[in-house]
Amino acid sequence: GLSFPTGVNDDGSATVANAFLIGETEVTYELWDKVYDWATDAARGADLYTFANAGTQGDNGSRGLQHPVTTVNWRDSMVWCNALTEWYNAQNGTSYECVYTYSGAVIRDSQDSNATDCDGVVESSTAKGFRLLSSDEWELSARYRNGTNWTYGDHSSGDDSGACYDDGSFLGGLGLSTVFGDYAVYSGNSGSSTAAVKSKTANALGLYDMSGNVWEWCFDLYSGAVRVSRGGGWDFSAFFLRVGYWDNFFPDSEFNSIGFRFARTAD
Repeated sequence: GLSFPTGVNDDGSATVANAFLIGETEVTYELWDKVYDWATDAARGADLYTFANAGTQGDNGSRGLQHPVTTVNWRDSMVWCNALTEWYNAQNGTSYECVYTYSGAVIRDSQDSNATDCDGVVESSTAKGFRLLSSDEWELSARYRNGTNWTYGDHSSGDDSGACYDDGSFLGGLGLSTVFGDYAVYSGNSGSSTAAVKSKTANALGLYDMSGNVWEWCFDLYSGAVRVSRGGGWDFSAFFLRVGYWDNFFPDSEFNSIGFRFARTAD
């Protein structure tokens, strides 16, 4: 039931009605690969998963297991959330339902040949399995301070001292921050590389890299089949770190500065 301002100029508003759990970090290559290997094992038979992309370890494939997975498109990320649900159930004896289906069947294939099913996905409102964040859930999590006061839309997540980018009008009269790089990996401090998760300071919710490191796919449809992405990345400027900013990419887009973070609707 929390309501909060939206947009880089705080000129919009949104309400997230239901409680949700959110990943502390972007999905690491280590977790991605563990679930991927389990899900694509031929021994799974009819429940075998297939992906358009196998994922990359950080920006160049050799950055370390704790770097975020990259080079995964929206379809991969959405289908992997179903795989994570089934993997988690197998490890823990739980029975969470997969969130994403098409024509009543769990989606387990993100290849281009299955684009109709992926892009026509139905997101269950009752299933408690793992899923992508909505754009509003992402922005709430990036802006959160105490549930009453919210980080301004021209700041990076976690930094309440000032804006991370000078667009000619600073919200709250706070001016330009000198420390936003303590919270975000971006083109000005990345050394042309992703960073291991938790390498920067967390925001008020204890979430890392909500701004920077890699873009994060959200579930939301923008127009046609195009999907929303939030947060900016290691090779993008401070302009894109602003918590009120969002972008959009085609669901088959994959590049070395895009990954995702998962969520789960609270029990």
